[in-house]
Amino acid sequence: MASSHFLCHSPIFHSSPNIIENRSLSSFRSHRSSFFDSESRNRRSPFVRLMVSARKQVEIVYNPDERINKLADEVDKEAAPVSRLTLFSPCKINVFLRITNKREDGFHDLASLFHVISLGDVIKFSLSPSKAQDRLSTNVPGVPLDDRNLIIKALNLYRKKTGSNNFFWIHLDKKVPTGAGLGGGSSNAATALWAANQFNGFLATEKELQEWSSEIGSDVPFFFSQGAAYCTGRGEVVQNIPPPLPLDLPMVLIKPQQACSTAEVYKRLQLDRTSKADPVTLLEKISRNGISQDVCINDLEPPAFEVLPSLKRLKQRVLSASRGQYGAVFMSGSGSTIVGIGSPDPPQFVYDDDEYKDVFLSEANFLTREENNWYTEPASRSACGSSSHFPLSIE
Repeated sequence: MASSHFLCHSPIFHSSPNIIENRSLSSFRSHRSSFFDSESRNRRSPFVRLMVSARKQVEIVYNPDERINKLADEVDKEAAPVSRLTLFSPCKINVFLRITNKREDGFHDLASLFHVISLGDVIKFSLSPSKAQDRLSTNVPGVPLDDRNLIIKALNLYRKKTGSNNFFWIHLDKKVPTGAGLGGGSSNAATALWAANQFNGFLATEKELQEWSSEIGSDVPFFFSQGAAYCTGRGEVVQNIPPPLPLDLPMVLIKPQQACSTAEVYKRLQLDRTSKADPVTLLEKISRNGISQDVCINDLEPPAFEVLPSLKRLKQRVLSASRGQYGAVFMSGSGSTIVGIGSPDPPQFVYDDDEYKDVFLSEANFLTREENNWYTEPASRSACGSSSHFPLSIE
């Protein structure tokens, strides 16, 4: 179970579960009589209009069973494999993050234990009648809706690789904060690739999707793991591992409003001041002994704390206030989220101190997925904000 909220007075809402919908009318046949009986009590019109596909409307005369059965057969025959799809797009944390080298291409080599967690966005996809562009909407202002968004980049990449001509209406119900070091945008891109492949009848394998996704961003391939992976290179070299920690191990995420610029953090990184711990040894210790402060190393913390000194103070205060509540406290990715492993509850000062009245808070736990299935949203989550509804059509 995970919930996320801001410290504010906003309505509580619940997310929808992972749903795959097909616009087939087969299941509709068995309920048609009761449906039309109720309709007849409320409508005088002798006609019912049903959408068969994004391009075609069929008007059927109310009542005769033969017409309804013929319509159902027509839809079954013409419908795409999937016409609507709702997917959970979870984020990740870096349990440890070692920066091992500066590459000739300007990037850095890293070695990190990535793990998916139960905080995530919900993305709703629907086939568009357009063969020219995707349409993206979201519940959060300021999120780009054009090809700067990694969802659109991912859909463009899929069409380029497969020759598909499917375009989509997409609604992003955003719950993962941006600039948090949680990989929310990378997860969105991976989820969009997975969705496009579903709509197109699995033209690509999971391995191909993972390989293609590195063209979008270094963190994207990780989400095609089973949820726990040892990642090297720029992050795109993904080695699946069995979950090294209990999936029900609770944690709390605390993110101040200020974000860390990843470029600025790496610019301030000094390799001669990074940890000397062997990342393979860190992984072995975690797998054998579990979480402890000494193994949750993040080489990006010192430069991130230079960029955002208040973040260093937040981590120190969480550590000093924990009184054994957390097995480890560390920053995820390039910041600015501080993670406390071992309890879903933030320290009391976060509620009491005005400095933290606008922080993002979320409880979470580790998450995995089965091969050939995408991640499943926890059964019940609540968050602070307002709910959003995916429109059935976009004018």
